[in-house]
Amino acid sequence: MDIFDEMFNKTPKEKFLEIIQNGNLGALEKVFENFFAEYISMIELLEKQGLNEIDVKNFILENGDLIKQRLDDIYIDLGAQILGHEG
Repeated sequence: MDIFDEMFNKTPKEKFLEIIQNGNLGALEKVFENFFAEYISMIELLEKQGLNEIDVKNFILENGDLIKQRLDDIYIDLGAQILGHEG
């Protein structure tokens, strides 16, 4: 198996983990700082709408397939952001 076969046979999560293990520390800090700021903002907005942690957990339980699909999207997006900061 050549490097391209190996690269394309990995899941988005596996590729993401490789990127963060080998990524530039400055790029990792910036990307994760932005990600956590977005997360905090979303939690605050949900709370302003009257939703709480239990509502979020119930949504996760009821929408497992959607969550898994979106997780792959997030792994790909964050990986691209990290690599983009390094270049």
